Amino acid sequence: MRNELVAFLQEYIDVFAWSYVDIHNLDTEIIVHKLLLIEGCKLIKQKLWRIKPDILIKLKEEVKKQ
Repeated sequence: MRNELVAFLQEYIDVFAWSYVDIHNLDTEIIVHKLLLIEGCKLIKQKLWRIKPDILIKLKEEVKKQ
């Protein structure tokens, strides 16, 4: 599966931006991320998500596998 993905990325290398240099001439209306908020609304900060230590260790192991 990994080899197929690498081959796919290499085949379409001109489609993907690998750094900011690759996207310097793109229209900012396409690449700029905007948050559409209602004017005057109060922003609410969400609570930090805490993960149990035993689950956190498993998550880190899974990320390392990738």
